[in-house]
Formats: sequence, structure tokens, C-alpha cells
Amino acid sequence: MHVLLIEDNPGDVRLLHQMLQEPGSLKAELIHFGCLSDALNHLSAATANVILLDLGLPDAVGLAAVRQVHAIAPDIPLVVLTGLDDESLAAEALQEGAQDYLIKGQIESHALLRALRYAIERQRMQVETDQVRKLQLQLKDEFLSHVSHELRSPLTAIYQFGTILSDELAGAVSTDQRECLQVILRNVSQLQSMIGDLLEVTRAQEGKLSIDLQCTSVVDAIAYTIKTVQGTAKAKGIVLSFDAASQLPFAYADPTRLRQILIILLDNALKFTDAEGLVTVRVQLFAKNPNLLLIEVEDNGCGIRADSTERIFERLSQGTDNGQAGRKGLGLGLYICKELVERHGGTIWVKTSPRGSLFSLTLPVFSLAHLLAPILKNEEWPSDAVALVTVEFRSPNGWPSREIREEFSRDTRGLLVRCLLPDLDVLLPRMADNGVGELFHIVAFADQNGVAVLTKRIREQFHRLKQARDSGLTFSTSYKLLARPTANISISSEELSAEMASTIEGFIKLEGLARASSHE
Repeated sequence: MHVLLIEDNPGDVRLLHQMLQEPGSLKAELIHFGCLSDALNHLSAATANVILLDLGLPDAVGLAAVRQVHAIAPDIPLVVLTGLDDESLAAEALQEGAQDYLIKGQIESHALLRALRYAIERQRMQVETDQVRKLQLQLKDEFLSHVSHELRSPLTAIYQFGTILSDELAGAVSTDQRECLQVILRNVSQLQSMIGDLLEVTRAQEGKLSIDLQCTSVVDAIAYTIKTVQGTAKAKGIVLSFDAASQLPFAYADPTRLRQILIILLDNALKFTDAEGLVTVRVQLFAKNPNLLLIEVEDNGCGIRADSTERIFERLSQGTDNGQAGRKGLGLGLYICKELVERHGGTIWVKTSPRGSLFSLTLPVFSLAHLLAPILKNEEWPSDAVALVTVEFRSPNGWPSREIREEFSRDTRGLLVRCLLPDLDVLLPRMADNGVGELFHIVAFADQNGVAVLTKRIREQFHRLKQARDSGLTFSTSYKLLARPTANISISSEELSAEMASTIEGFIKLEGLARASSHE
């Protein structure tokens, strides 16, 4: 057994060494370091069966030492050594990942050996338990995903035929029959929503929850969402209010996912607000950080129990309210909401009281200067030229559906990324609705020869794109050389990025106006 001892007291080192060398003891090799830094260097290149860690080292004291060791070697069992007055600290160390603790001055040979054996065994059992739990979650997610896919087709058929009957396309129905059909359709819609949530959670667990970041209007997204849920609000007599600060910047967000987030929050607010109540949506710059937008959804409903607020964003959480029946559904909506917000680089939280709940979330402000900053810091310039490359696809007969267009856009962006040099080129997010065409803009830090090579590479790749040929899409590339601002001692890197971003945004705006007028 290889025992790594991290202890700065020579007397304790000799004592522990003697205990491990006594007849009948374990066959142990003691590796000793007097400071934590040397031990961590050793662990980065070698391993051990168990670690004995003193909680009072010259370069680390208490729980900080435990955390550092556990971070470097999370799979090696850890036993801490503590003085008589540090027993409570040792107990806290167990919560940080230690398997056991020994009190200096009270260590006996058999107690030391037992602690080492038990620590190794507990660590082994913990690893096995974690593996079993991980496997169970994986099997459960696979089962839910499979069942969800299998249920979608029959539910779609039920909904379609129920709608046909309700609309009397298959013959007249009585008032009572129509009411029954409406109950069926409402429950089918609820099941479809649950299945959609299950699929989203499965994608999140598998890392496949896609986010297409764009220059997005939060005001437009909120207006769309309010229009979507307005019918539900009117049915309960709830007033929907929208308050937006003036001259808000765009967000760096996926517009589809942003609408999904807002619908989840507004659905919950309407669900837990009594008739004749009020639900308010607000958006403004985040006072604590001007690079973030703050969106708030507030209701004057029953609120959430205080002991549920910490768990409300957990998967399968069924947070009960302060007086009404529990949530309908699977408890996945807010979990999905939190996943989507965090994948945007934002945060979400809730404040609640018996007078209602306030859900708040942040999203990053779109900043072209921020996207260009890493490239502008690159000192290996091929030239002082900067080019804006435009790649355009047009569909003469229109797009078959919005979903097909978005799928094509995602695939195209992935192909373009593979054509670029990551240190010298930037593929910009979508910055406007391009009508019947799909426009992609690339900022390439290259001269005319370099841009010619890039556009040739893009054309060669897209001529092999079977989907584009089969869809009858027209394809074109163009570019414009822009003067790169000259960095000097009087201008900061932030100012340089802002100046370049302003030039590019101005040209894209003029380009959009020219294309719009030419296609009228």
C-alpha cells in the first residue's frame, strides 16, 4: 500500500512511520511531504492508495487543504489528521470529501490501520454507488426518450381526428359532444407539452440542447410571447402588463429559445394567479452589470413556499404553492428554463412571498466589439486589411417551412466554421431578418489574396452540399475590404474593438438596405 503523508511535524512523521512498520502491520510504503504544494506536484504525476493529510500545514490550513487535495485526486481516499481542538473542523472535512479523521496524540497502530482500510473500502463503495446511480439515470433517460418518441405519433393522430370532429368536418356534433371533444383536445395538448419537456430534458442531459446565438430583440420576443398566452390570460380575467425601458440594446440570444423561456415563466405565472389578477413582464439593463439585460416576470398570485424556492429549478421538482393544488405536469419546465438561461451565459432566480412571485433572469447584451476583441489582440497579422465576407443563399420558391430553414441555417453555419481560421476569422451571428434569403457574414483579417482563398474554399464546400442543390437554392459570395484601425499608444484595445465593430455594423446595415431595395 502506498500511503501519501502530508505533514510538517517531524515527530508525527516518525510516529506514523513506526506504526506502519510494526510487525503484523500492512505492507505499506510511506511517501512524505512537508508542504501541500510539493504533495500536489507529486499527485499530478503519480498516485497513491490513500492520503493522510494534516489540517495545519505551512502553505494550507483547514478545509482549503482538503479542497485542493480533493480537486487534484478526487478518486484517492483521504484521511485527515487533526489536533484535539479541531474535531469539529475534521467533521466538516468529511463533508468536503474526506473518508475519515484521526486525532493527533490519540492515534494507535490498530486504529491507524483500521482507518486506512476503511477509508479505502468506503471510497471503493462510493465509486461503485456513483457508477450505479449514473447508469440508472442513463437508463431512465434513454427509456423516457424512447417512450416520448413513441407517444408523439399516436397523440398527433388523436389531436388531428379530435379537431376534425370538433370542427364538424366529419358530421354534425351536439353541444355536449363538442364540450367532451374540447376536454380531449386540452388533455392531448397537455400530454404533448409533457412529452416535449421530456425530450428537452433528455437533450440537456446528453449535451444536445442546441443554442443558436443571434442578435435578438428581447422586446419582440416578449411581445410574441404575450400574444401567445393572451387567450389563457383572458379566460381567467388576468391582466398582462409589459414594461420595457427605452432604447434597449439587443441581446445575444437564441430567439426561439428565448420565447420558450418566456412561455414557461408566463404559463407558470398565469397558472398560480387567481382570476382578475395581474402578471407583469419587465425588461431593462441590469443595474449591477450593464453588459447584461434583466428580464422579470412578476405575478400577484399565491407565491411559492419558502422551503421550495431552493429546489424549484431542479429536475422533476414539484414545488407546491401556498394554498392551491400542486403543479400540473412533470416538474420539468423550470429545470429546462434554468438550463436554457445558463447555456446563454445568464442566471435565473426567484423571490417569493404570499403576495406573489418574481422570477428574474439575465441575458448578455449583444456586442460585436466583444466578439472581435480576441481576434484584434492577435499580433500575427498577415496585413493591415480586414474583409467582410458575405455568403448568401436565396430560395426562389420560398422555404418549405420555418423548421427546414432553421435546420439549413444551422448546418450552413457549421460548414462555414470548418472553412475558417479560428485565430483570424469570425463568423458573425445573424443580425437581422433576411427575408427570403439567408445571409452569413464573416470578418476575415486578411488581404485580398487571403480573402480570395477563403471565398474559393467556401464555394468548393457548398458546391458539394447536396441539400442546397436539391432545394434549388441560389448561392453567392462577395466581400469588401475595410480599413483596419491602426492601433497606437493612445487607443485602448476596447476602443479599437468598438471602432472596428461600428465600421462593420454600418456596412452590414447599408448592405441590407441595398439588398432590400434591389429585391422590391
